[in-house]
Amino acid sequence: MYGLISEKCDLALFIAEHRGEPSCRQRLKGLQQHYCAARRTCADGSCFYRGLGFAFLEYLLGKPQDLLRFRERVTHSQRELMAAGFQDDVYRHHYETFLSLVDVAAGEVMAESKATEEVTASNLLTAFNHPYISDSAVRYLRLVTSAFLRSRADFFQPFLDHVGSMEDFCTQNVEPMMAVCDHIQITAVTQALDIPLQVEYVDSKDTAITQHVFPEGSCPCIYMLYNEDHYTLLYKEGAVPPVVAAVARD
Repeated sequence: MYGLISEKCDLALFIAEHRGEPSCRQRLKGLQQHYCAARRTCADGSCFYRGLGFAFLEYLLGKPQDLLRFRERVTHSQRELMAAGFQDDVYRHHYETFLSLVDVAAGEVMAESKATEEVTASNLLTAFNHPYISDSAVRYLRLVTSAFLRSRADFFQPFLDHVGSMEDFCTQNVEPMMAVCDHIQITAVTQALDIPLQVEYVDSKDTAITQHVFPEGSCPCIYMLYNEDHYTLLYKEGAVPPVVAAVARD
């Protein structure tokens, strides 16, 4: 059992949970060529945003300069939010919540201690499993996504299917906490905050896993699996500490 974001587990253990879905399990086994571990996210409609925020901050641990650049990006997002028409009382609290999570990571890794880094990773996981903090961070990411789309409506409008205005799309498909994340939202938030991401898509209609990198042309540093309208975090070999939960690969 886990809350909003789980501990890492061996990828083979994650795949074994799909025993009742032979075709899906077979496709998932292909992930073992590139990944060693997975981290589950709660299927509450916000799994993508929550996973994205946690995974990128986790990746930035031990990288002070990259964390500083990301903090500047987050700080700059206030201008984007205001330019899109969001009032201070709508975004301020959620912005400050997310910025505090960045500062926790950035402040503690300056000591460049492996032990401190491990403590920080544990603190991040605890924070992202605290409903109030975690949901506020998700709300910030949703507002940033909405602001990016609203400010570039002329570009993104042609990609909207059977939706009226960009404002309607954001109100219905981006800002609500239960609104699931699709290609256009991923494109927006990864560009807005400069988060290089690769998504592995497992579709029941396809015979193989397909990949997509966001923003297009970037070099991804975090990875997700998309399967049945749900996002799970993936980890490459050597990119994370040893995994505790493990099973034999079959």
